[in-house]
Amino acid sequence: MLNKRLMTVLLIAMSVVSAILIIPAARAVTIEEQQEYFGVPEPAVTPVRKPPTAPRRIEIENRNGLYIIRVPHEKINLIRPHVTKLLTFNKSVFDALNVELVVNGGYFDANNKRTVSYVVIDGKTVLDPTKNPSLMNSTTLGEHLDEILDRTEFRVLDCGGEMRFDIQKHSAPASRKRFDRCKIVHSIQAGPELYPKLTMEEEYFVEKNGDKVVRDSITALKKCARTAIGYKGKDIYLIIATVKHKVTLPELSKICADLKLDKAMNFDGGGSTSLNFKGTDNMAYRNFEIISDKKKSARKLKSFLIIN
Repeated sequence: MLNKRLMTVLLIAMSVVSAILIIPAARAVTIEEQQEYFGVPEPAVTPVRKPPTAPRRIEIENRNGLYIIRVPHEKINLIRPHVTKLLTFNKSVFDALNVELVVNGGYFDANNKRTVSYVVIDGKTVLDPTKNPSLMNSTTLGEHLDEILDRTEFRVLDCGGEMRFDIQKHSAPASRKRFDRCKIVHSIQAGPELYPKLTMEEEYFVEKNGDKVVRDSITALKKCARTAIGYKGKDIYLIIATVKHKVTLPELSKICADLKLDKAMNFDGGGSTSLNFKGTDNMAYRNFEIISDKKKSARKLKSFLIIN
């Protein structure tokens, strides 16, 4: 009986050994076979981080007495006119208000100290040239009052909560497109428009009889100190020409074209040309002042444009 059981165990053991010898051992799967079956994984991509863009600052370029001041829109928290009851120096307004920049603005009558330009602040007309009797009763200007009162102005608009700039005739509507929903918040008038069109004659600064110039009220065609304002997109540009770099209005118009401004206009110039700049982010121009002629005293003014 024992021999029979032993024989059975031996037979089973021999069968297992035979099976092991007959069945080949499983081989390892190669990497190539895994890739063919599962697909080749995409290489990991490390995102390239761009260096942070430095915030723009108010820049001043000096072209031998011709100053180009660019004010980026992110530096404009406040832009509005400022007026004074008595004629005041530009620097006095700058010091009193403690703002980043003040530049001279509209025209005024040096004899009676009254305005010749409209100024609107917070939607209200604060300077009105029709209240100036010397202008309204002038026998020489009477037939041209419509052109004079409708001269070009720089505007700060509220277009559905978005601040925009524009340069238009005084009578032009605030919204140029049907659905703009714009309203005039601030404006300061001077003129003429410089770019894209120079409108010296249309605004009665220059009058010609044929080819002969019979009137040039602001020495528009002669080289003179100038102040101009324009914009490109949302950035403001100020152009100051001192007596070291005098320009005519046609030359000033060409400068605006070379800067590729959207629009530009002339402010009061000559002895009125004045700018004061705090230079918070521009150490090269800290507490910087420009007047038309450094050898002479600045002129007292009626209206100003402030930026902060």
